[in-house]
Amino acid sequence: MPSVQPFRFLHTGDLHLDSPVTGLRGEATPEILALLRDATTDAWRNVVRLAIAERVDFVVVAGDVFERSSPTLLGQTRFRDGLGELAAAGIGSYVVHGNHDPLDGVSWAPSLTFSDRVHRFGTEAGASAPVLRDGREIARIHGRSYGSAAVTENLAAGFRRGDEPYAIGLLHANVGDRPGHGNYAPCSVDDLRASGIDYWALGHIHQPGIVTTDGTLAVYCGNPQGRDPGEMGARGAWLVGVDAAGRASAEFRACDVVRWTSVDLDIAGLEDDEALVAAVRSRLTDAADAADGRSLLLRLRLVGRGPMHPTLRRVGYLDDLRRIANDELATAPPFAWLESLVDTTRPAVDLAARRAVPDFAGDFLRTVEAARRADRGTDPEAHDAWREVLDSALRPVFDEWPRGRRHLGAARPSNEELFGAVLDEAEAIGVDLLLATEES
Repeated sequence: MPSVQPFRFLHTGDLHLDSPVTGLRGEATPEILALLRDATTDAWRNVVRLAIAERVDFVVVAGDVFERSSPTLLGQTRFRDGLGELAAAGIGSYVVHGNHDPLDGVSWAPSLTFSDRVHRFGTEAGASAPVLRDGREIARIHGRSYGSAAVTENLAAGFRRGDEPYAIGLLHANVGDRPGHGNYAPCSVDDLRASGIDYWALGHIHQPGIVTTDGTLAVYCGNPQGRDPGEMGARGAWLVGVDAAGRASAEFRACDVVRWTSVDLDIAGLEDDEALVAAVRSRLTDAADAADGRSLLLRLRLVGRGPMHPTLRRVGYLDDLRRIANDELATAPPFAWLESLVDTTRPAVDLAARRAVPDFAGDFLRTVEAARRADRGTDPEAHDAWREVLDSALRPVFDEWPRGRRHLGAARPSNEELFGAVLDEAEAIGVDLLLATEES
């Protein structure tokens, strides 16, 4: 490898600038809706500001700049303006397009002029562009855009490192056939390593994360702004530094404007309405304090067993509880808005003792426990049968309908997670009904 001049760059992508935050269950205030409407473009501005503040040498954008193949003028303008700010600070940009904004649909508005510091890769294999500093090449970007939305070709197989000091592969792809995402430009970790590329700047998977560090650093940038309940947690970009030995280190930096989060509250020990309201407010305040100054969209799940369980089942009670919490926490940014409140609590019953009673309710509870043991694998035949049933039920929703997670509020759960949740809910409903019958 030729000698390397140390440099830094910012890795981003999956901006989806034309898309709003979706999947809301409760009605938000106009102020909150206004913040959500501009969240993706405001997060892009944060990416640009981060790059300038860190004085990086260049920025790479790993596809899906826009949500649609025919992007809005607003989305294009704000993207162009961001690239212009980078260029004015002496920072070049390298862009590829993905399945949401393929080149057969994307037209950069003729009235918009982009800086000559912006390099957009086309669809040709083997294309690359040098990164120059003081007239010397410090790195070379290898990139390829999608010509159409459904690219099934292994594009990574066409990437090959040359004799440049440092090689970066810029690609929108599904490495390892990750579930819940379209299997576009499919490739394997072995394909990435075989290319000789030093750093793979990947896009397409919205959860930020490192794919591999074994000789090749491959990183999914994730999206700068979570747009639905399936995209919880901090979102941002990666600040990457390369030292004189060609070693890269990637540091995640949050750039999101508003953040989705999910929290649980155990009702054990909560004896009345006053205690419950105080516990909800405390739990949400703790979540807000841990959000790095971001506004929060919160999903709260009430769990556990306690005397408040029957109260929570009263018609309208959860709606009232959510409104009371939002009256205090969702008044001004950064807000903590309780977007949804779900009750998964259980009756205040000693299930272990009740399971031992030789009656119908005891039989029911023993049957549920036997099913749990099968789920844990102690009964392989029953376990395999349940796995087959759950696979056939889940596959159409999560694999054949990738957008389903926006409505379901999460990525596809494992069979064990789903089976456990089904058993828990069945047990709770059964106990409620059976014990109510006994008491009547």
